[in-house]
Amino acid sequence: MASSKAGSALRADWLLPSARATAVDGAVDVHFDTSGITGIERRAAGAGGAMLLMPPLANAHDHGRGVKTLAYGAQDAPVEAWVPATYTLAPLDPYLVAATAFARMARSGIGCAVHCHLSRDPRTLVREAEAVSRAARDVGLRIAFVVPLRDRHRLGYGPDEPILQRLGAVDADAIRARWLRPLASIEEQVAVVDEIAATCESPTFQVQYGPVGVEWCSDALLARVAQASRANGRRVHMHLLESRYQRAWADRTYPGGIVHHLERVGLSSPRLTVAHGTWLRPDECRQLADQGVVVSINTSSNLRLRSGIAPLRHIREAGLKFAVGLDALAIDDDDDLLREMRLLRLLHGGTGFEAGVPREAVLEAACCHGAVAAGSAGAGEIAPGSPADLLLLDLKDTMGDHGRGTLTDVTTLLHARATRSCVHTLVVAGRTVVEAGRVTGIDEAALQAALTAQLATHEPAMAAFLPTLRRYQAALEGFYEEGND
Repeated sequence: MASSKAGSALRADWLLPSARATAVDGAVDVHFDTSGITGIERRAAGAGGAMLLMPPLANAHDHGRGVKTLAYGAQDAPVEAWVPATYTLAPLDPYLVAATAFARMARSGIGCAVHCHLSRDPRTLVREAEAVSRAARDVGLRIAFVVPLRDRHRLGYGPDEPILQRLGAVDADAIRARWLRPLASIEEQVAVVDEIAATCESPTFQVQYGPVGVEWCSDALLARVAQASRANGRRVHMHLLESRYQRAWADRTYPGGIVHHLERVGLSSPRLTVAHGTWLRPDECRQLADQGVVVSINTSSNLRLRSGIAPLRHIREAGLKFAVGLDALAIDDDDDLLREMRLLRLLHGGTGFEAGVPREAVLEAACCHGAVAAGSAGAGEIAPGSPADLLLLDLKDTMGDHGRGTLTDVTTLLHARATRSCVHTLVVAGRTVVEAGRVTGIDEAALQAALTAQLATHEPAMAAFLPTLRRYQAALEGFYEEGND
């Protein structure tokens, strides 16, 4: 990267000027500073170059797991059994957790992300939000911080006692002591969102309302969030119809339709993002599209947690905007959004000569619609005056068998072979966040080592609880398989 008093520049052999573009332009120097892109200079192509400049990626739904769940025994399982396993992680330094997660995303070419924070006591949430905002600032990403809100059903989809009754007395008491803490009032929870926003918001750190899902939120809470969002324009991010058990619960609880219910309480609007949508029906896709909602497709997560495959054909036919989220559960646990895009496209590519989702739609989803979910305006374009958000990929290792490179175009290589290992430089808001594949703002290795050391101190206690967890998961399996959700 070249620097001068007027700003900085990135040199590339090809330019993908928009996430909606179908072809690349030739060699360029793109000039920028913290105010945005200041100029694009065309130049003669050099020999043997392999640098592609494009808009950064957006991770539309994530939980910022600096410690991956397999590291503490939360093995892949149906989401209803997997979520309780994630709760066994002891409290760790929230700055270390977030900074490690954000650094991993940055090295994957992600310039902005929706960070769904884990449920905590309101006072704890304020302190942890400050730590997460500092981590986002140090790493350099645009982050939407989703404040978790819930006021019912802490153990499953329905009252807690029927689940506890499936356990022995000792195990039931252990679960009560761990997870049935008192919940704050609706007004206190909503007020905490405003407090976090007042303390932490900046041009690159936004705060969103996060009703965790209809299963865990009363009608009163959902209506209060809708009211607040209408009043201040703040976005809302929530889970919706992730698994078939959630689908069954929703159909019994809201016979008029769960999407109709969201509309009735006032949540459905262009300010809403729903994550997963794995079990959406065609009419529900049309309803959400009519309301301007965005749905985050989390392909790897849904495969790993046995939730199913999102109905992307119905989503696209309805005109419902979809984004791409990692949910902290990439297929290889590496937060590689380029590989996630490829998995999504191939899974929904159709069979035979049937037309599936085109690669251009996936790129638009991963760059533009994900940025909308994160509240980041103007993403997905590289042009004078647009934000100085840039991703430079080194495609050299994808081209070793190409001879002169005249038989396969660059965009095909991007979609067919690019991975996080190709990420050379990431610029966010005019700041170089990744250079030569390394995060510039933090010592990632040192933070990871500190986080791993913290985890190690809690391993004996977590290991001691594992037998209780396994019995609890077996009780949950019986609860859901017998139709008690």
